[in-house]
Amino acid sequence: MWFKNLSIYRLNQRFEHSAEELAERLAEFAFQPVGRTEQVTRGWVAPLPGGETLVHAAGGQYLVCLQEESRLLPAAVIRETLDERVAEREEAEYRKLGRKEKNRLKEEITLELLPRAFTRSKRLYAWIDTRNGYLVVDTSTWRQAEELTELLRACLGTLPIQPMATDSNPQPIMTDWLVKQSEPADVELGDEAVFEDPQNEGAEVRCKRLDLHSGEISAHIKAGKLVRRLALTWDERMSFVLDADLSVKRLKFLDVVQEGNEDYTPESAAERFDADFSIMTLELGRFLPRLADLFGGEAQRDNATAATG
Repeated sequence: MWFKNLSIYRLNQRFEHSAEELAERLAEFAFQPVGRTEQVTRGWVAPLPGGETLVHAAGGQYLVCLQEESRLLPAAVIRETLDERVAEREEAEYRKLGRKEKNRLKEEITLELLPRAFTRSKRLYAWIDTRNGYLVVDTSTWRQAEELTELLRACLGTLPIQPMATDSNPQPIMTDWLVKQSEPADVELGDEAVFEDPQNEGAEVRCKRLDLHSGEISAHIKAGKLVRRLALTWDERMSFVLDADLSVKRLKFLDVVQEGNEDYTPESAAERFDADFSIMTLELGRFLPRLADLFGGEAQRDNATAATG
């Protein structure tokens, strides 16, 4: 169980629910397979493959899993069928169909085709650190993270959280690392970056497999561009791409982390899962505070503006 992305939230209140209480709340929104005429369903499943409990707990660290199942009904298929039905109806009735009639026909076609559509499933994991007040979703997009937190809020009634923020804007600091070749001692630059022009929305430059201290990179910075994403290695323990919004993408735990578990021989897949989860949360528990420190420490959290649903 190793996260590959981090969308990081801060809990603005202590998470008081026990693992058992949380599991009971999640059970009210347990996953149900998508129905014949449904396009998508979401619900909670056991994080441990083959497990039964909806919360995997270890030392105040909770892992939960949201499963989504959707029917794959391409818009092109609906549009093609709709065009055929409209043409047939117009020819039979010697008139043009209005917008409302077409929309109604489109709804009928969708309901007709859905039961025959293939289904696709995906899982989204979240880690709740009840001791240090983090909620981290294993996704590269905030939109997907919000899908999970919204359902979790529905289960709990309230979930006062906000994305982790720092006192200083990460963009000029990361840019300064490249200009002055002054990245922190425990941070090593990778060979990938994305630059954006703050004066021209949407304008960006993507660099891969380049020396980020090279003249080519300096030219982009002199032209006024700021770092949006930067490939980094932290403490020789994990590599990742850091976004200016403090989300972490393409996270990899390096060999030195994995070696700490080599002498342990689990007797089952469940024991291996539990061991991996414990090591991962231990490593991330060290990394997240350091990530905030790189940019001046965490900004003060405002309970009044926290998302409570």
